[in-house]
Amino acid sequence: MKKLFLILLTGSLLYSCSNQKVEKKAIMEDVMKVHEKVMEVEGQVIANRMKLDTLITQNKISAKDSAKTLVKKMSAAEDAMEDWMHKFDYEQKGKSDDAVITYMNAQKKLIMAIDSQLNTAVKESNIYLKTVKIK
Repeated sequence: MKKLFLILLTGSLLYSCSNQKVEKKAIMEDVMKVHEKVMEVEGQVIANRMKLDTLITQNKISAKDSAKTLVKKMSAAEDAMEDWMHKFDYEQKGKSDDAVITYMNAQKKLIMAIDSQLNTAVKESNIYLKTVKIK
């Protein structure tokens, strides 16, 4: 009976370890997928911010305050992304699988919030740029 219990215990421990490795790999991949998506959106943020900056400096729009507010939103989103990238530690050397999974889940939430912030900035700036007639 003790042998059977030890075999079952050992088997469940091994399964648990391999399951954690699979979970760790999956969450790390999820974080990187969101990061790649964010990087694509960031390109649109940069393009729209440059258009607005040009319109503001060349006095080609009457509602400068709206344009300036949008530029600030886009800059804040870019800053959040840059800050996240500088602090993000993909390797997590020396950490247990549980610690890595916890860290990556938290990072996924952060990068998803940044994704939302960037998408909102792009959407609002696209709407604004459509209403502005560029000469």
